[in-house]
Amino acid sequence: MAVLNQASVLHMIKEFRRNRHALCNSERATLCGADSMLLALQLSMAENNKQHNGEFTVMLSDVLLTWKYLVHEKLNLPIENMEVVDHYEDIKKTYDNFLKNSNMLDLIDVYNKCQILTSNCENNSMIKPMQLRDFLCGNECAVDAVDD
Repeated sequence: MAVLNQASVLHMIKEFRRNRHALCNSERATLCGADSMLLALQLSMAENNKQHNGEFTVMLSDVLLTWKYLVHEKLNLPIENMEVVDHYEDIKKTYDNFLKNSNMLDLIDVYNKCQILTSNCENNSMIKPMQLRDFLCGNECAVDAVDD
């Protein structure tokens, strides 16, 4: 068994940078890791809360609940029986607009763009959605080695 680590994500980022002209409209973009993604989500939720309730605040438990849902949704992983906060679609739109207006991409966007590259070739070195989810959530992920 091999353990998925930062090297797999770094390989994905290198592939993205190598092929950014085909995958990204901008010459420069900031790539957000998990910490920046959480911060952007928290700010988006606070902005949404200000619009609906007048206060620029958000509870940490709501941020973490929304984070879990957002990661699963963006990676097309099952979301059955997951709770979601009120106004989730507004929050997601604010989050996406925040990234776009800041010329930023989160790691899931990079992953999805890299999927375009690997879908046309036999390259199986791309990490799996559940592995990226585990990486973003700080979980160690064991990957079965492929037997030849």
